[in-house]
Amino acid sequence: MILQGKRVLVTGGGKRAGAVIVRKLAAAGCRVIIHCRESADTAQELCAALPGTGHMVVSADLADERAISDMLQRIGKFELLVNNAAIFHRPGSPEDLNAAELYDRINFRAPEKLLEYFFNQDISGGAAVNITDAFTLLPGSGAYHRSKEELNVLTRQLAPRWAVRGFRINAVAPGPMLPPPWAPESRMEKVLQEVPLHRAVPPEELAELVCFLLACDSMTGAVIPLDGGISVKNLTGC
Repeated sequence: MILQGKRVLVTGGGKRAGAVIVRKLAAAGCRVIIHCRESADTAQELCAALPGTGHMVVSADLADERAISDMLQRIGKFELLVNNAAIFHRPGSPEDLNAAELYDRINFRAPEKLLEYFFNQDISGGAAVNITDAFTLLPGSGAYHRSKEELNVLTRQLAPRWAVRGFRINAVAPGPMLPPPWAPESRMEKVLQEVPLHRAVPPEELAELVCFLLACDSMTGAVIPLDGGISVKNLTGC
């Protein structure tokens, strides 16, 4: 697929890795729709600095189905979708233990609703990428893990049905990338000691992979670890 001129919705695109994805897609010639929730000023600054024309910013709380529907009505049709927005709290914290419903709504149900709308548009084909988490490729528990794991499963389940209409869907499962707001740099350094390559994933590499998956007409149903070896760390044998 030629990305030039395509409209792409990037959720959580106003900051952090989402903003890097937005800049990469704009550089590839896409007309980017930057979704944000509370970072509207930052998203507007990003939008104004992008190359090309036809970009826009939309705000919506992805925990609210009505807000998602209203946002989609404002946007109109788009040929590409990147489900990047997510919430995550420090594992084991009170916020984490009390966020089960929000994890489900924002990390899984919102992408599911956006994917359904995307596929049901009156367009000749399209491509979507879900951003999940490398740790969901390993055994785990908890509401956050479950929400991202379900998104991996949904990616694989939708691929055959989507292919009938020329739509594709893939996922990227990144490893540690940027320190979360609640984690000091020292904690990030400790986490990276457990990564086989001992390095964080550069957001630019995530953006490059997202662009590749959106453009590559031969790939669908893949969940690709971009994780420095986390997902294969404990494999043995040949």
